[in-house]
Amino acid sequence: MFWLCLIVLVLPSQLFGYLDPGTGAALINLLIAGVATLIYSLKGFIFSLFSKGHNKVKKTSSEKTLAILSEGKMYHTTFEPIIKSLIDAKIEFNYYTLDVEDPALLIDNDYMHSEFLGYGHWASIKAGNIKADYLLCTTPNIGSKGYPIRRSPRVECLVHVFHSINDLSMYRVGSLDHYDMVIQVGDFQTASIRALEKKRRLKEKRLVTLGIPYLDLYSLGKTEVPLEKQGIAVLIGSSWGKKGLLSYYGTNFIKDIAEKGYQITIRPHPQSMATEQGFISKCRAELEQYKNVTWDTDPNPITAMNQADLLISDTSSLRFDFAFVYEKPVITMEIPEQAMPGYEREELPGIWASTIEQEIGLYLKEADVSQISDYIERAMAEYSPERIRKIRSTTVVNYAQCGPAIAEFFALELRLKENTSA
Repeated sequence: MFWLCLIVLVLPSQLFGYLDPGTGAALINLLIAGVATLIYSLKGFIFSLFSKGHNKVKKTSSEKTLAILSEGKMYHTTFEPIIKSLIDAKIEFNYYTLDVEDPALLIDNDYMHSEFLGYGHWASIKAGNIKADYLLCTTPNIGSKGYPIRRSPRVECLVHVFHSINDLSMYRVGSLDHYDMVIQVGDFQTASIRALEKKRRLKEKRLVTLGIPYLDLYSLGKTEVPLEKQGIAVLIGSSWGKKGLLSYYGTNFIKDIAEKGYQITIRPHPQSMATEQGFISKCRAELEQYKNVTWDTDPNPITAMNQADLLISDTSSLRFDFAFVYEKPVITMEIPEQAMPGYEREELPGIWASTIEQEIGLYLKEADVSQISDYIERAMAEYSPERIRKIRSTTVVNYAQCGPAIAEFFALELRLKENTSA
């Protein structure tokens, strides 16, 4: 410091210099990166000091704890039946969410201890440090390279519950690699899970077949009262990204059936409303002239499904929700493999949905899209509710009663763990 002061005193009052733009930009980026790294490291250090009590459930040394981690309101229908059933069974649990608008935060009950984890990286750090013996999540890829939420080292058993009816073929690569237990919709999911474990030499997960929670709500929301409408009501449900029918086919086929007089409701995937707003706005503008075309952006699809006579979709699991709850026909539009890179289907020898989608309705190949109106009439004439009910019974266990089944499972599981520890 002494020598620095001395140099400053003897230097001329005016000093000229030149720094070329390339070097200057590199130095600035280096400085920004250094500061960002320092801040991120300090966050982790500070959190490690104050996160020791990050577990609100009171317990003795022999008891086991249960927690739920949710990304937010888009998965409320998945967790609501579980939450209600755990409360009814008087099972104490923690609920963590990454969304301040999560409806579950409004639940006031002595058995449920809720916490909003915050925003951005800070929330991801906290999520990756949750303490629980069982942590129930529906988020794929926790712990995967590049995913912001790590698998918490303070969780004994990371449990995945599905938020769609499908095997792992439509999950991103490595989606369940870091999970210890999977609550399956039906036994049909076992094959894809075991195939990927064997291929990657992973430890076998504990598989428990208990059903799909959100169908508890969908079945309650189903109405048999016909709503006022003119003609056949068609619901178009699109996945998000390149694998979505809106992205792959555009709106021309919708214009074709709109001109036939069908009552059309278009339902983009909730993720599209978050990440593809510009694209959805473009599609809406292209169809604005058609008065028989409406859009549904409600996070809950019950109203749109109640109003529909038939569903047109792509690889979306909305197909199975609609068929199994309403026992009505589905048309699946072909989405080529090249539109779905980076999914587990690339690693699997077979795709479960490829067979089942043709049992709940018709499969429309890309070359036949111009005949879509004919397919609608044919699907309405040929479908069989009895056949759909039979498929549902062999696909989904505990239909409309999954929440109580999960609560009963954990009541027994926690009691067994407690007795073992004692």
